[in-house]
Amino acid sequence: MRAEMTIIQRVKRWWRKESFSFFGLIFCALLFRTCVFEMFQIPSGSMEPSLLIGDMPLIEKWAYGYSRHSVLFSPPLGEWRFFFSSPKRGEVIVFRLPTDVSTSLIKRVIGLPGDRIQIIDGVVHINGERAQLEPLPDKHFHKGDLSKGELAQYITDCYQETLPGCSESHTVAYYPPHAGSSANHTQEFIVPEKHYFVMGDNRDFSQDSRFDIPGMIHENLLVGRAVRIVYRLDAHVRFWEFWLWLQNIDYDRIWRKIC
Repeated sequence: MRAEMTIIQRVKRWWRKESFSFFGLIFCALLFRTCVFEMFQIPSGSMEPSLLIGDMPLIEKWAYGYSRHSVLFSPPLGEWRFFFSSPKRGEVIVFRLPTDVSTSLIKRVIGLPGDRIQIIDGVVHINGERAQLEPLPDKHFHKGDLSKGELAQYITDCYQETLPGCSESHTVAYYPPHAGSSANHTQEFIVPEKHYFVMGDNRDFSQDSRFDIPGMIHENLLVGRAVRIVYRLDAHVRFWEFWLWLQNIDYDRIWRKIC
């Protein structure tokens, strides 16, 4: 009995000594994730060819300030935002889905508050000014997710797009058979105050602000700005399956800047 009590006492003494360090590490990790950087795994092809399924972009959490959605699981702490800084046109952002804040999406900012946005023949028009599109010689091969109603595989035409008022360009993709879809011929949208109009770079396979869901994104739903691809895992490999990383990492995409 005395020996058993001695072991229990030692365990308790060890726990009292180490628990502070253990919970301190957890607190520091959560604080870093909330305030500094977070990684977000790309779940779909809506941002291809800029971001591929399996990419792990680095998200700057301080870029647009902090809200309850900066915190893990978006706890119900009311709607507020500290140290807010507005996204710029052309930036790639992560935000919470308005109808389900447990879901994060990643898209490109097209319209700012007060802008008039219209898609005419697939081309973005902002305040009456047409985006510049330059055809690229390469095409992009996509593998769709049948469970999400996507095509099993398809090939898109790629263009270099420069949005009005932007100095940097990025690559977008169009699927020619969808040229006549309603998403390529929209009404004129007026972006409300404190909202943003977002689109995916894979223009014919992106659920974005052209549709009721997600619609336009309120500033309180912003999580951060995507700046670099840390690495990419093949789509079939889960993030926690670290023993499969080495043979399934796409080394060409490590630390690639997101344009």
